[in-house]
Parts: sequence; structure tokens; C-alpha cells
Amino acid sequence: MNQEQFRQFWEQLQAPLKAKWDKITETDLQDIAGDLGKFSLVLERRYGAAQKDEVRTWADRRYCHWSGNYIGYADPKPTPAS
Repeated sequence: MNQEQFRQFWEQLQAPLKAKWDKITETDLQDIAGDLGKFSLVLERRYGAAQKDEVRTWADRRYCHWSGNYIGYADPKPTPAS
């Protein structure tokens, strides 16, 4: 999702985001305020570089469902256990 899409979706994303990803605080939500760049910074600060992508993918999927554009969105392939 791009900045404009994120800004439009921000109001709908806040409650499920905070419910699913409990390290994100009310202050974080206020700081992000619909800014995709700030969202990425908060995710990295709260979850680290590795898990940031997981949260971002989750948010992208929420947007796809919200916008009705989920058709064709492929789930990542599971990695084989060693």
C-alpha cells in the first residue's frame, strides 16, 4: 500500500493494529497519524527489523480486505523446517 492508501485506511487500521500488535502504544498511534514512513519507524523500534516485515504484511492484507482488492494476494510460502 502506498502513502495515500495508508492515509485513507489509517482510521480503520488503528484498533485492529493495537489489538493484534500489543507493543504499539496509543502514543505510537498518535505519532504515526496516517504517515506510512512513521509507521515503518515505529514498527522497527517496537518489533525490530525482522518482525517489522511481518507487521507490514499484516497491515497490507488488512488494507486489501478493506478495499475489496484481496483477489490474487498470495500468502507467503512456509519455510521448510530443518
